[in-house]
Amino acid sequence: MGGNFSIGRVVDLLFGCHHKRLSRPVTPPARKDGPRGETYVVCLDCGKHLSYDMKIMRVGKEVK
Repeated sequence: MGGNFSIGRVVDLLFGCHHKRLSRPVTPPARKDGPRGETYVVCLDCGKHLSYDMKIMRVGKEVK
């Protein structure tokens, strides 16, 4: 097999990413005369954006 083979990668392909490695929370600044954007984190393995609740410090559902 190639040099990039790993058991973790195979498990992710079969069962999906578990989003263990996340970026720091990001909150986009408010637009002119508009509300502030939703806080989110990014999975460093699969690149998905996930909502993040700053009050309870928990990751939520995927942001679309």
